[in-house]
Amino acid sequence: MPGRWFRIASLIVPSAIAAKFVRADERILHEVAPVLIMLWILMAGVLMMRYVETRELRRRTMASPWVGIDVLTSTGVSMLWLGAGALLLAGKTGWASLSVVGILGLGTTYLVTAWTGLMACGYDRWRSARVDRAIVPQVTTEGEALREELKISGIPIPAGMRLFISGTAMKHGVTSRYVVGAESSRAEVALSSDLGPGLRGEHDAPPMQIWLGDVFGITRSPIIEGGEATFSVLPRPAAIENAKKLLGSGGDAAVASPAQQLPSEGTFRIREYVPGDDTRRIHWVRSAQQDQLIMRLPDEIPPADPVVRLILDNELPVVEPMTSRAPDELLDALVRVWLGIGKSLAAAGTRVVLVTAVEHNGKLRRVERTLFPRSAHEALRVGMRVTWQDQVSLDTLTGKREAKQMKQIVVTGRPRRTHHGEDLSWVVVPEGVWTTPEPTLPEISATTHPFPSGAPENRSAERVQERKRIEKMWQDRMLFTHLVGWTDWSRYSGHHVARPAMGDQSRITLGAIP
Repeated sequence: MPGRWFRIASLIVPSAIAAKFVRADERILHEVAPVLIMLWILMAGVLMMRYVETRELRRRTMASPWVGIDVLTSTGVSMLWLGAGALLLAGKTGWASLSVVGILGLGTTYLVTAWTGLMACGYDRWRSARVDRAIVPQVTTEGEALREELKISGIPIPAGMRLFISGTAMKHGVTSRYVVGAESSRAEVALSSDLGPGLRGEHDAPPMQIWLGDVFGITRSPIIEGGEATFSVLPRPAAIENAKKLLGSGGDAAVASPAQQLPSEGTFRIREYVPGDDTRRIHWVRSAQQDQLIMRLPDEIPPADPVVRLILDNELPVVEPMTSRAPDELLDALVRVWLGIGKSLAAAGTRVVLVTAVEHNGKLRRVERTLFPRSAHEALRVGMRVTWQDQVSLDTLTGKREAKQMKQIVVTGRPRRTHHGEDLSWVVVPEGVWTTPEPTLPEISATTHPFPSGAPENRSAERVQERKRIEKMWQDRMLFTHLVGWTDWSRYSGHHVARPAMGDQSRITLGAIP
C-alpha cells in the first residue's frame, strides 16, 4: 500500500517541485512550458475520469477507486523524479542539455500516462475478453511433464501497448509469463508453456494476472484476473526393497514358517499350479490373494492369513503458512513410501489396509481403504488427497480395538510416543534425506548484477525483496526441522528407516535401526 501512494504522489509532486524552483529565465523550458502544462492537464483529466469510473463500480468490483489511477511502473516513477531533478540541476548549473533531458523525461511520461489512462484502463474494455486455460494432461502421475495451454480472444490491445499475462499453476511451481503485441488485438491467440514435472495433489490453479503495458515500460493498466484451471497429479508409489521384513516371521510368503518346528515336520511349501496337479490340493485362499492357482504340497500346514494396517502419519500443525518447500517434499516422500510398501506387501499375498486422514465431505477424518494388487487406483486417489493436518491424531488413526487384532505399521517422519507403545512397527522417513536445501541468499552488490543489463530484476528494491523472501524460506525451514526432528534413535531400535537406494528416490531400501 505505501508503494501505491508513492506512485500516485509521483504524478504530482515532481512536477510541482520543478515548477516551483526552476529559474524563470530558463529559455528552453520557458518555450516548452505551455506544452508540458497541457500534457499534464490532459494526463490529470484522464486519470480523474478513471478515478470516478472506478469509484462508481466499487460495489461490483470491490476495488479501491485509487486502483484506477495507479498506472505508473517503477520506471515511470523514476522518469518523473529524474526529469524534475534534471530541470533543477540545469537551473543551478546553466547546462542546457540537462533541460532537454528533463523536458523529454517529463513530457514522455505525461503523454504515455494519458494514452494508457485513455486507451488501456477501464473495465468496459475487458467485457468481450475470453481467457481459456487448461493444464494437460488433466490427470497425470507425479513426475510426469505438465503443459499449460492458454487461449485468449476479444482483448483489444491499443497501439503502442502490449498484453502481459502471468500466473503459477502449482505451489512451488514455475511462473509462466506471456506477452502479446498490438498486432493480435481482438484476435484469438493460442499460447503454451512447459510447467515442468507435476507435483502430487489436487490442484486448483489460481487465475492468471492480466494487464496492458506500454512498450516503454512506463505505465501499466490495473490488473484483472481470469483463467482458472483444475488438474490432478496422482502419487507414484516407490519400489520397496525387502518389504517382507516388516512382517517379521509371520506366515505370509510362499514359504510357510510356523512359530515352532519339530524335526519331523520337514518343510512347508506351496507353489504355482502345473497342469496335471491334483485339484483337491488347490489352496483357494492363496489363489484368490495372488490371482493365480496355488497348490499345497503334501506336507504343508496352512499358514495364517495376515492382515496389515499400514498407517500414514500426516499429523503436523502450523505447516500451511510456511514458505519452505521442505514440508511438501517430505509429505510427498511419505506418500510414496506408504503406497510402495502397501503395493509390495499386497503383491506378496498380504491383505493391506491403508489408513490415513484426508478431507471427506468437507471434514477431515480417518479413511481406510483395502489395497488390491491389480486395482490400486482408489488407493492412489487417497494418496493424492493427503495433506498435512492437525485435527486427526495418530492415536485416532491407530485405533484401540484394531491395535490388538492385527499388525500395524506406521509410516512417519517423526516417531513419537502413542497409547499403543510396543504394538506398533515404525517406518521412519527422515526429513534431512528426502528434502532439498532452500535457494542460496543472493548477494546485493552495486557493481555486479545477477540478471542481464536493463532487466527490472536488477533494481535494488527487487533484489532486497528477493533476499527477504529467501530468508523467510530459511526461517520456515528451520522451524520445520525442529518440528519433525528427533534424536532418540535407541528407543526405536529394531524398527526401520526408509532411504533412497543408491540415491534413486524411486527405489527405496528399508534398513533396520540399530
